Amino acid sequence: MRRLSKEFSSKRAFTLVEIVLVLGIIVILAAALFMGITDMIQTASDADDAVARGSSQLDRQITDSEQKLADYKF
Repeated sequence: MRRLSKEFSSKRAFTLVEIVLVLGIIVILAAALFMGITDMIQTASDADDAVARGSSQLDRQITDSEQKLADYKF
């Protein structure tokens, strides 16, 4: 029996506390990463909307300018 307990005690293993601590750190890092990615996606979507609005405004200005130019033609 002593021989078995001696062999068992010489092997190192992770304790439950260590495993829970590591898992907690991984969860916190994953949550931070998720929040960062979510913010980046929202920012990209807002930028895409701004470009679309700017593009439509530019198209409208060009159309208005072309109509004014057509009105002045003889």
